[in-house]
Amino acid sequence: MVRVLLADPLAHGAAFAAALAAAVPDVAMVRWPDEAADRPYDVLAAWQLPPDFPPLPESLALVFCFGAGADHLLADRRIPARVPIVRLIDDGQAAELADYACHAAFSFLLDDQKYRIDQARCVWDPVFAQRRTRAETRVAVLGLGPIGRTAAIALAAAGFKVRAWSRAPRQLEGVETFGGPDGLADCADGAHVLVNLLPLAPETAGILSAAMLARLAPGAYLVNLGRGGHLDEAALRDALDAGQIGCAFLDAFAEEPLPQAHWMWSHPRIRLTPHIGGLPTPTGAARSLAAAIDALRTGASLPGLVRAAATAPP
Repeated sequence: MVRVLLADPLAHGAAFAAALAAAVPDVAMVRWPDEAADRPYDVLAAWQLPPDFPPLPESLALVFCFGAGADHLLADRRIPARVPIVRLIDDGQAAELADYACHAAFSFLLDDQKYRIDQARCVWDPVFAQRRTRAETRVAVLGLGPIGRTAAIALAAAGFKVRAWSRAPRQLEGVETFGGPDGLADCADGAHVLVNLLPLAPETAGILSAAMLARLAPGAYLVNLGRGGHLDEAALRDALDAGQIGCAFLDAFAEEPLPQAHWMWSHPRIRLTPHIGGLPTPTGAARSLAAAIDALRTGASLPGLVRAAATAPP
């Protein structure tokens, strides 16, 4: 029997428990902090570990991340290097993030932020100039992992002119793709909407910089669905105030919850959400965890692997 410690609120509901029990009948579940973590367990399922989390047992064989980004766990030195880390894979989560990206792209088409500002000021100011069509609207997607691919495909299917960048060159039908450091600037140049779906890593931290924002078309929309660490907040503020960025859709922040005194709350050209884009579904998360447990049992390749187990030197 595999022993699993569930240390995330998503895993404490009845729907998750039922789905996991159906997929892995012989699993023993402990829900922390409602139940004590004082017995050995094989799998730890969490999004991040709070400072007061109990010491990890020697029996730990796998850490499962309840999210698409595992940066919190990758940076946690309490997790031994011998223990692999995998992330959640949930098609429903990817579809929700694609919806978020499409919502922002359509908002750009309608100049939606201008009319929101006008409404707040009780100003009636219709603009009758010819709007840009979907086919004329360049949308750049950063990241071509499972979520980035889903978003790029959805945007292309909606009729937008989509280009995408990844650290390693990849191909995607119907999307112009770029790879490596040299391709990043080409992907961003002149984009009307920039959607960030990258994982946070040393190579991608601060990628939404002043230089990056300056490459976009004037008045472009920025959509950050990655991590707060991707964004240079001061550069964004300058770009918004200068009109280089017409609107920023932000779902992730360097500090969460966002402090009440933070300038982003009141900026008229920022649309923020409290990190709710692409919330995992209980059943999808349970199936993903079950697949990881099954691979652990059988010795198969771990799905969603973000850090392999380190082996001791000979």
